[in-house]
Amino acid sequence: MFRKFVYLLALAREQHFGRAAEACHVSQPTLSNAIRQLEDELRVPIVERGQKFSGFTPEGLKVLEYARRIVAERDG
Repeated sequence: MFRKFVYLLALAREQHFGRAAEACHVSQPTLSNAIRQLEDELRVPIVERGQKFSGFTPEGLKVLEYARRIVAERDG
């Protein structure tokens, strides 16, 4: 799950699935699938989806903050 949090943080930083995938050195489908798996595991929608990245849902913002804490604790 940690890797999925890293992908989520990259998406928040880049605001674009393709650029986030590039920053993580994975394909865009890999990153998108990981985010969908995270949504399934947590049973909440995280990302507003459309033709392009539209932002995070209210639940997604909470998950994003949790992901930031987890990654910071690991890196600290």
